[in-house]
Amino acid sequence: MHVHDLFIPGREASGSESQAPALVSRRWCGDTAPRFVVGIVHGMGEHADRYKHVAEYFVSQGATALAIDQRGHGRTGGSLPHFDTLVEDIERLENYLHEAYPNVPVFLYGQSLGGSIVANYVLRKKNRLTGAISMSPLFRTTFPPPAWKLAVAKALGKWWPGLTLSTAIQPKDLSRNPKAVQAYIDDPMVHQRVSAVLGLSMLHSGQWAVDYAEELKTPMMLMHGTLDRITSHEASQEFANRSNSRCTWVSWPGLYHDMHCEPEQEQVLGRVAQFIDQQIADAASPAAPPR
Repeated sequence: MHVHDLFIPGREASGSESQAPALVSRRWCGDTAPRFVVGIVHGMGEHADRYKHVAEYFVSQGATALAIDQRGHGRTGGSLPHFDTLVEDIERLENYLHEAYPNVPVFLYGQSLGGSIVANYVLRKKNRLTGAISMSPLFRTTFPPPAWKLAVAKALGKWWPGLTLSTAIQPKDLSRNPKAVQAYIDDPMVHQRVSAVLGLSMLHSGQWAVDYAEELKTPMMLMHGTLDRITSHEASQEFANRSNSRCTWVSWPGLYHDMHCEPEQEQVLGRVAQFIDQQIADAASPAAPPR
């Protein structure tokens, strides 16, 4: 297996728009041409390297996997922007993957905040994806944010864009695997801050995705653990109920938030692999519907 660092270049600025930064990324690949490509979109406060074992699993299935550090995270750094900006960055990621791997099926895999970004992306943007995977998406939080925190964000966020508040994530709520929890605690690149502008916009966009789930056109797998204490399993269930046959819904009884870090991670990733194989087969079928 080969691991490389690369940069997805920023788009050209226009008018008063500032130049979008290059997204620092890490790529995992095998010795042969990939059967498919996966772009990995991490959750709040994370970074690409926390998905090393996920990327390695995809490589074992014949893929090339590329994980980005989103703005305000990891080696890309910078401030935490509006949710819509993060969605725009995924368009850059998808375009890069098609350019780098022409005629190869491209998938997105998003976790938590990344899962909501991926869901919003496929609902809002015309795309060329063969499929998308949304894991424990942040459509709604399991417990509503405190009223005082929302009030502070609304009152000060407009005048103080750099204002950040604690996400209040408890590491023990991420996984039932103690080693995975300790790795999160010990990781110097993990942070537990959210900007006012991102916090408010991600809550709005998460609910928007649920409200407009019936417009889903890209095949998507949606998975959530029933004991997630961070993002709402019920919101994902609602998305699945509202969506059409393009959504494959899998509820995991007893699993926590980071399903790919749970003791059942092999079964979880195996279900993702089944979905990917099915989408590749369906896309290759002469009777495949246009996307």
